[in-house]
This record gives sequence, C-alpha cells and structure tokens, in this order.
Amino acid sequence: MAELIDLNNEFHLGNKFTLDVASKFSEMLDDKYRVIVKYDAQDMPKFGNDKFNILISTSRENHQVPEGFFEDNVFLIFQHYHVLDRWEHCLDTPLTFPMPLGPFRDIYKEIEIKPLSQRKYDFVFIGQLPKTGTRDSFKRGLDKLVEENSGKFKYRIEFTDGFSKGLEPKEYMELLADSRLSLCPAGAYSMETFRFFESTLMGAIPVVDRLPRFWYYEEASFFKGAWDVLDNTLSKSLNYLQTGDCRKMLQGLAMYNNDVLNVDALASRMRQIVDQRHANIESSSEYLKGLRNFLKNELDSDQL
Repeated sequence: MAELIDLNNEFHLGNKFTLDVASKFSEMLDDKYRVIVKYDAQDMPKFGNDKFNILISTSRENHQVPEGFFEDNVFLIFQHYHVLDRWEHCLDTPLTFPMPLGPFRDIYKEIEIKPLSQRKYDFVFIGQLPKTGTRDSFKRGLDKLVEENSGKFKYRIEFTDGFSKGLEPKEYMELLADSRLSLCPAGAYSMETFRFFESTLMGAIPVVDRLPRFWYYEEASFFKGAWDVLDNTLSKSLNYLQTGDCRKMLQGLAMYNNDVLNVDALASRMRQIVDQRHANIESSSEYLKGLRNFLKNELDSDQL
C-alpha cells in the first residue's frame, strides 16, 4: 500500500470524494509510491527517499500549469481544473491527467433517486453570482426566462451570498433529486463546477453553455445551449426527456455514475494511468523536457 499524505486535513469541510478516491487509489499501489493530496498553489514538499511521488492537486481554478510540474521528483499529477492551452483545450502532457472534481457535498448516497416523471421541478438553480462576471450572461438569460415564463416551467431559483452558503447540504441534494434538469453555469473562474457532478449523481441532467474538453465530460450526459436562449434550450431538453430516445441518455447517466463518479472505478482508472506512465516514461522524456522549457518561458514572460 502506498503512503498517503493529506497536507491540509480539511476534507471534512467538503469534497471528501477526492480524499476517498485518493485513499482507494493508495490501497491499489505498493509502498514504492507516495500519494500527496495538496492545494495546487502549495509548493511540493521535500522528501528524503526515492519513492515515486504522485500528486493530487486540488482547488486552484485557473487551469494553469500545476505546482510540481517542473520537479524531477514528481512522477505523475492528477489535477483538478487541469491545465489548458491557449485555445482552452486540454493540454496533453506526459505528467498530468485531468481528475473530475466530483461532488462537494458528500451525502449523496443517502438521497433517494426518483424517476424523472415523479420529480417536482423542471429545473433548479441554487447558487451565487460571483463578482468575477462568469455568470453575468447566465443571470441575464435567467431573468429573461423568469419574466416571460407565464407558468411554462416549474422551477426553483435562489441566489446565495457565496459558495456553499445556501441550503443545507441534504436539502440541496434532495432538491437536485427532485428536478429533471439542473442549470450549471461556469464557476467563479473556471468553466467547471461541483454542481455538474452533484446534479449528475442525483439524476438531474446538467444544462451547460460550454465545458472544457476533458475525458470525463466526453463520457457525460448533459444538454448544451446558450444562456440567452435558455427558454428554447429548456423546452427542447424537456421535450426530449418525454421521448423514447432519452433512454440512451438516462442509461449513460447511470453508467457515468458507476464508471466515473464511483470511488473504486475512478481509483482503478488512475491506477491504469500509473502503468501507462511507467510504460511511456523513457519515450516521453525528451518531449517532457522540451514542454517544461516552453511552459517555463511562457510563465516567465507572463510575469514580466
């Protein structure tokens, strides 16, 4: 079993899913590995032995090169808000691998999952409007929808004063489990949001305007549309859910929860990435060296 180090010991505050995955992942590795869970902005700790150090870097939403990327004693990095290139595509590197945020609220296993036909709401949104402006377009579209709704949709909308400052966790997850759709605008700094994964786990199909091209979104079930035509997006989505064609989407939603947002399944996938890293470490060494130099020069230029 690999050594597991949680630098912050704060997962009792939320997103215990990540710690659970890290724990299961560590159990799948032998003692030549060390798994370090850390905030991405933190420096890489120093160790006095030659174990393979695997980082799980969390929390920093800017999709930048993770701390530890330039360290020779880092074997692999699983990164929340994985680094993007200048076109906002996933930057493919031998050293990093995108890791889904998972749910922030960790009581999802206690909530009953209702069939869509028995759910009270067509859509819900409970959340903040960050000062970063990432949800301004969303708010305008939502205001327009509410103003013109005339009873067309059944919904619940509440704006909160900050992240995780709204409903109690169980009430929030029960609300998601009582809605067919969940509006999932971008987070304060990133296109990604915990809401996407919480909604998926509760069977409320996410509605988004855009997502980064990471493997765990390619396998997900969601509806996509611009916020300024939200009425049209919701109408089409809800109509689709009343057809037989939606069965494939609902099956995909269930498979996603079993194959991606499942602690054992995600840890097993990460274990496979470790084997791939070993298999490619020699052949990718020159490419990684060049990529490090290129990214280091870009970072230095940004700081001038």
